[in-house]
Amino acid sequence: MIIGSTRYRSFVEPEGDLHEALLNSREAKIMLLDPLKEGVLMRARSIPDPEITPEVMREQLIRSIDYLKGLRHAQKAVTLKLYPEMPLLKLAILGDNAFLRHYHLGVNVRFMPEYAFRNEQNHGGLYMPMYRYFQARWQDPNIPEYDLDTDEIVYRDRSGNEVSREQF
Repeated sequence: MIIGSTRYRSFVEPEGDLHEALLNSREAKIMLLDPLKEGVLMRARSIPDPEITPEVMREQLIRSIDYLKGLRHAQKAVTLKLYPEMPLLKLAILGDNAFLRHYHLGVNVRFMPEYAFRNEQNHGGLYMPMYRYFQARWQDPNIPEYDLDTDEIVYRDRSGNEVSREQF
């Protein structure tokens, strides 16, 4: 389970920290910024690095989507959702481990501290709140699914039933 802005460096680049994990996973649920929505523009403008532009972020998102399409065509169970607003968290949940970074205005997320949480079945840990956060975002009907086979945006109701589709 992965949430991020583009995740290009994380899983598309072969040296990315999630590249091998995605190649070897049985199932992946991924949420990325919608390259056509305002969140990309807002995030790019919040980083004072001239190399980070909305165009660069959109290109990274398209390359991330293409990478996920390749995994899907290789028979991997990959589901992608695209959210519209500026990102809050960079989150990866791999089994009983959750890795978290916070998107901060004016700072590239690579320079933010990373926190790791382990699911130790105790009530004081932060693994379960991170897991629940992901699940709540994943089930939000305002975050549409991207059909990796047809390049369509799929809208669903609260029960998960398909309501409509539109070409991406």
